[in-house]
Amino acid sequence: LVVSAEASSGLVSNLLAPLYGGAQTELVDNIGVPIGASATVAGYTLTADAIIGDRYNFAIVYTLCREDGQPMPEGVSFAEHDISVMRGPGGGSGEYRRSEDGLKYYIIEQWTSGYSVLFRGNAKVVFTDLICYNDGTEEILAEGTWELNFAVRYKDTTVKLPIDEFEVVGSNGYQYQIHKIQISPIGLYIELTSPVGESGTDFFERPMRDFNVSLILSDDSRIDLLNAAYGESALLGADTCEVNYGVMFEQPIPLDTIKTLIICDTTVDIDLG
Repeated sequence: LVVSAEASSGLVSNLLAPLYGGAQTELVDNIGVPIGASATVAGYTLTADAIIGDRYNFAIVYTLCREDGQPMPEGVSFAEHDISVMRGPGGGSGEYRRSEDGLKYYIIEQWTSGYSVLFRGNAKVVFTDLICYNDGTEEILAEGTWELNFAVRYKDTTVKLPIDEFEVVGSNGYQYQIHKIQISPIGLYIELTSPVGESGTDFFERPMRDFNVSLILSDDSRIDLLNAAYGESALLGADTCEVNYGVMFEQPIPLDTIKTLIICDTTVDIDLG
């Protein structure tokens, strides 16, 4: 059984609670969009509950449960998973979390891309073969394909910071030219030029040691941005490469509470007028 649903506005903070808990519920309700598309195969129902995103990031929360209402075993996951909007440089992650009552699993999918992933049309998500790991052995719970099709047009809150190009120096002495910075309550995106090291386009090997980014909030608290995704390209023999840096925040942050951005010890004031 495959069901399609048109997403509409509504209260979604509860649906996205497995991702954000109870943080910034009003902001999450304003940005997130409920989905409600589900598919049942071999007695297991998968539902795409809600999505939140910006121009370069998105996260979807799914629930998985048994059709007969019985508890789910521990160690459950799908063998394969594909979503049609994943493209270009970037990175994603998926987390399976069993509910306290054991009746369902929450599946939290996040993706950051170097290209715009903003939904403007239909999304297709395909999960294949439900398996269970128990004492180091793999058991197939249900064979089949769970396909979800849904239309999502979530609100894009991405804004471009009004900056001139500038240069920063990393902790190991690498110089980076910053071209563009875009930010939203859920993530940050930077376009920059990076030097090419002896091993080639090695920005991937350096970021946490050299290219570091932090946020300073209005209460002077600091958030170091980790788990960023990167895409890079360079001409053969070139001394520099072009890099797309992107990160999705662990919790939504209202833009009016972000005071400054720190890139390699260089301060960028957040002035959105």
